Amino acid sequence: MLSWIIEFLGAMSLFVAISQLASNRLNLSIKIYQVQSIFLTLSIFTVGIAFNSFELYLSALFNIIIKVFLIPYFLFKIVEKIKIDREVHVYIGITNSLLISVPIVIFSFYITRKIHIPGDIVSLNLLPMSIGILFIGIFIMISRKKAISQIIGFLTFENGIMLAGTSITKGMPLIVETGVFFDVFVGVLMAGVFVYHIRETSLNIDTSKLSNLRE
Repeated sequence: MLSWIIEFLGAMSLFVAISQLASNRLNLSIKIYQVQSIFLTLSIFTVGIAFNSFELYLSALFNIIIKVFLIPYFLFKIVEKIKIDREVHVYIGITNSLLISVPIVIFSFYITRKIHIPGDIVSLNLLPMSIGILFIGIFIMISRKKAISQIIGFLTFENGIMLAGTSITKGMPLIVETGVFFDVFVGVLMAGVFVYHIRETSLNIDTSKLSNLRE
């Protein structure tokens, strides 16, 4: 029963990651990231129940505090400060992005079908789902021009790693996960401040414009 619930939560995390490709509004993208983080938190908590792991309970708590509340709150503030809420110009359009997500997911399942994972695991299907989320996060980073969208792509990528780490290997040691949460949070803070200063100095947060900078 628990394995079915965890698979469902993993599938929903993948679906939400794909829906990220259909958004060209920054505030909506942040909300979608929040929803994905909620599904990830529920997945971690359910795996903790399956293995009776106190460390996974704490990991779920850190996840909901940092990824569901703190990071989105900070990103919302940045979007409010820069006064830009729409990704007008993208390298790859929404329709093409959604079409590309199909082979990405198929490829994720293909490359993981022969991987043997020793030991007691909850579900083998979580690995291709995690890899799919990881690839979609990378795709968001390279297909979007706005720095905020690229940050969200990185956070989606990190969620894929976290899903794999907690669902396939029963989670990393708590001290390692704490360090990862801290690094991600500080990284997003620094990136957000960087985006704000770019906006203040150049009036544009389109990262493709950075190639035009000269001394």
